[in-house]
Amino acid sequence: MPPTNQLRRAYWLGGAFALGAAFSFSLQDALVKWLSSDYALLQLLLVRSAIMVPTFALICLTRWGHHGLVTHRPGAHLLRAGFNLIAFLSYYYAISRMPLVDALSIASAYPIILILLSGIVLAEIPNARQIMAILAGFVGVLFIIQPTGDHVDWIGAGAALFGCLAFAGLAVHTRYLSKTESSELMLLTGASCILVLSLISAPFTWQTPAVNDLVLMLGLSVTGLFGQYGLTSSFRYAPVYLVGSLEYTALVWAALWGYLLFNDIPTLTVMAGATLVVASGLAVVLSERKKSA
Repeated sequence: MPPTNQLRRAYWLGGAFALGAAFSFSLQDALVKWLSSDYALLQLLLVRSAIMVPTFALICLTRWGHHGLVTHRPGAHLLRAGFNLIAFLSYYYAISRMPLVDALSIASAYPIILILLSGIVLAEIPNARQIMAILAGFVGVLFIIQPTGDHVDWIGAGAALFGCLAFAGLAVHTRYLSKTESSELMLLTGASCILVLSLISAPFTWQTPAVNDLVLMLGLSVTGLFGQYGLTSSFRYAPVYLVGSLEYTALVWAALWGYLLFNDIPTLTVMAGATLVVASGLAVVLSERKKSA
């Protein structure tokens, strides 16, 4: 296959992984919001990591044998795990304290921060058309969430912003580390770090869940697993700014989960914003296709 076709195929594959990750993470966020009123965040992370660690360890062993669990860059993996842990704890804490749409309104700055970081650190500079499309996607996000600024929980808002910065750092570092490390090993080390911390806190935070809640926790773990794998794989195949722009589609799914789980009925404004978000993501993908051609 010619190099140009290989590059084009890689970008489209990375975009598909990014869209799948956005869907999975939006459902995960809704489940966290649903469960966090009764259970500690570290308990939710404990169940989530307990599913992820053996799953990714088994995948590594199946695909590469014991060599799949070996790395010559333990420090880089530890740094990524730190970004991962801080990002999830901060964002989950924000969701537990404030309305989901308010937390998402702050987190929507994530792709914009990604553009700046990827340009500085990775020299992946988007063209003018892509920048305009990403900014249009940000406007679409504002249409969807319609933030009012009234009765702001500043602790929750600060946690959401800190998580947003940590997620951007995680994305850039994942893109850098994926040049030599497998997606599964990166996910394994990240989940292992969270598992260790949540196990240490378990005697103080664990509360025996009801059967229905346990099923939801397991569902949260599965969606988190698919989301983590999809996002990490997307950074392997596509530039950071391309992945970041497609992650805006998570807001479309968030509007749907809000309607189904929290009785939030989307307005015409929300629907218009969702259309703008999807259109901006497609514009970035098509622009990338023309550039690679």
